[in-house]
Amino acid sequence: MFYTLKFLILLSVFFCFGFLTAQEKGTVKNSHEHHHVETDSKNETSHLHEERADQVAPAGVMAPHPHKKGSWIFDFRSMTMQMSGLLMGDKSIGGLEALWFPQFDPTVAMPSGSLLTGGPSVPQTSLNDYRYMSIPKSMTMEMYMANVMYGLTDDTMLMFMLPIVKNTMVMETSNFDRSNMSSGGVGDISFSITHRLFKRENHDFFLNFGVSLPTGSIDESDWMPMMGKQKVPYNMQPGTGTVNYLPGVTYTGKSDRLSWGFNSSANLKSSKNQNNYRFGNRYETTSWIAYSLVQWMSFSARVQSTLVENLRGRDSSLDPKMDPQNDPNRQGGIRTEAFLGVNFLINGGPFRGTKFGIEAGKPFHQHLNGPQMAAQSTVNLFASFQIE
Repeated sequence: MFYTLKFLILLSVFFCFGFLTAQEKGTVKNSHEHHHVETDSKNETSHLHEERADQVAPAGVMAPHPHKKGSWIFDFRSMTMQMSGLLMGDKSIGGLEALWFPQFDPTVAMPSGSLLTGGPSVPQTSLNDYRYMSIPKSMTMEMYMANVMYGLTDDTMLMFMLPIVKNTMVMETSNFDRSNMSSGGVGDISFSITHRLFKRENHDFFLNFGVSLPTGSIDESDWMPMMGKQKVPYNMQPGTGTVNYLPGVTYTGKSDRLSWGFNSSANLKSSKNQNNYRFGNRYETTSWIAYSLVQWMSFSARVQSTLVENLRGRDSSLDPKMDPQNDPNRQGGIRTEAFLGVNFLINGGPFRGTKFGIEAGKPFHQHLNGPQMAAQSTVNLFASFQIE
């Protein structure tokens, strides 16, 4: 799965590089042709420098873009992911199999002995010594983000983000009873700074760094049938309980009708939290291309790959025999998704300059340390207001 992620990163870099080095072809041979070339060039230049709907990235990407010094931007976003079904690696696993048969431990053991008996060069896995008492059937993950950005200079921007998290899940027990589980609240707030390292004609390159603070709860609980109030699994907690570092890099470019970009970011956990575990680091890379049909509307296509590591340590109040979501070794994996989106720009009236858009996507490759729930679809929304 690491090779898949590296391939996508390289593909995105070469994709952007191709646009960066592309040049217009053709020569003018007479004054009549030269007149048309000059006219087209003026039209293209005008379209390049006017405000466009694709000036910001698709709805699912918090990619930086140039801001004027002293300007304020208020940005609101939502992400809704639907999940269902269980994956073991990239293979589907049924509820009966997960509940009634022992599962392989996703950590790889290297047994001793010769090649004939399973030597050190033959990686093997071992069975858990228990069967799960319950499994997740479906889940809806919702995140709502309020962002405030300020242009410190024409090249440097400060940002504050407040996330609100809401999770709902349907569980199934070994006797096939179903019950609902939910959690929510404020997530981990973050502060970040973005700097445009260089600008070359219609190409921009940004570096950013941020820090998130442990404001989200890691002790949310809900009522379970016949069990009373129990702490919800790791993936349903609104926060991480740790200070996290948020580095990233972004490249964007545009031509007369097209714009494109590449973004790579990480969420790096600093240490274990008060419940003696640390969420796995998260790495994301995405590239997109957008077409400006008219000034106020653009269409986009995007590919995103996300790599999540397993937890380190564990919460002693979460029993891994109860649910695979309570197992620290069944949290990681890689997911690659394709998105289609549309952006709009209001270019008149009191809301002039407001941008909003929607984006929907589905995964086409998932490899999870399972049994773990698979993502089925994601919908992203955004609206952005600027005050100069």
